[in-house]
Amino acid sequence: MSYLRLDEVCNLKMGQSPDSGSYNQERDGIPFFQGNADFGEMHPVTRTWCNNPTKVVDKGTLLISVRAPIGALNFAVEKSCIGRGLAGITAKNEYDLKYIYYALKYKNRELKDKGTGSTFKAISKSTLGKVLIRDMTIENQRECIKRLDLIYKIFVLKKEKIRQYDELIKSRFVEMFGDPTDNPLRWDKFPLGKRCNIITGNTPPRADAENYGTFIEWIKSDNINTPDTYLTPAEEYLSERGFEKCRYVEAGSVLMTCIAGSIGCIGNVAVADRRVAFNQQINAIVPVADETLYVFWLMQLSKPYIQSTINMALKGILSKGQLSILEFPFPPIPKQTDFAAFVQEIDKSKFATQKALTETQQLFDSLMQKYFG
Repeated sequence: MSYLRLDEVCNLKMGQSPDSGSYNQERDGIPFFQGNADFGEMHPVTRTWCNNPTKVVDKGTLLISVRAPIGALNFAVEKSCIGRGLAGITAKNEYDLKYIYYALKYKNRELKDKGTGSTFKAISKSTLGKVLIRDMTIENQRECIKRLDLIYKIFVLKKEKIRQYDELIKSRFVEMFGDPTDNPLRWDKFPLGKRCNIITGNTPPRADAENYGTFIEWIKSDNINTPDTYLTPAEEYLSERGFEKCRYVEAGSVLMTCIAGSIGCIGNVAVADRRVAFNQQINAIVPVADETLYVFWLMQLSKPYIQSTINMALKGILSKGQLSILEFPFPPIPKQTDFAAFVQEIDKSKFATQKALTETQQLFDSLMQKYFG
């Protein structure tokens, strides 16, 4: 079994941000993708165009996020400009780019671990180029692709079903409360800090290795920036010693990504269903009397409003102070409770689909291990 470096089997092009004056939403120029926040399931979603591009990739190029969250993958559907959060990959002879896609998907954790930077982790062209790819004949690559594509299609169908459940909940929210930004039903509005406690996370000193262990989960933005309502399991834990220095919340809190390299990640939320610690890129919203599920979906549907208050020139930060003064509608608690009961019923069906999705994911992962492990 032999391996080759990624830069031996592919051409790599690192993105570069063009002049901000060339950005527009008037479709002037070519699509401009800044990072992971522009990605869809397999293809990016165009929200911004650029009429003076610097780094351009062709249709069919494999795009990879090289800034946190590192490793996300999409295929360009047309000639596009890429910013510094992305790199473009094209395959050399005897390599199928879809095979490279699956190989890099398998290497996701490895890529994240190689990220450097104190605030936003990133990988360089050199680091990306050194990733090892299993050498296969083109025939074996295509057989591998065929099998993985079949399982992945099933996976995508189940994810779509979960998305439909979420759309049902959003529709119910708007039916009961109206759009939270417009507030057509004129519910009383309050600064978020008047209804909830806001807590910014922290990082116990890394210099003391004994701060880290197995005592309590230490949540990062990767555990929030997912389609799940609830936090995904943390990959890193604090020790009892680290717990004494951390900031934590109990179950029933809503955690929000408030520092990110891409504005698309700011405002992402997830519910804590257990006690967790969390880092400084996250603000916890702890309801005092309001329903957690109401607050969660209120934040979900208010994400454009929240993002509109961010100045990306200041490195994409939504501070505790800024979040605390943002105003949101808060209907009477009994109506919130009715909505939460509806969400819980939908979540039962969603859970069954999620279980089937997990089983499909396990099958997919076992095939990935077979081909790339």
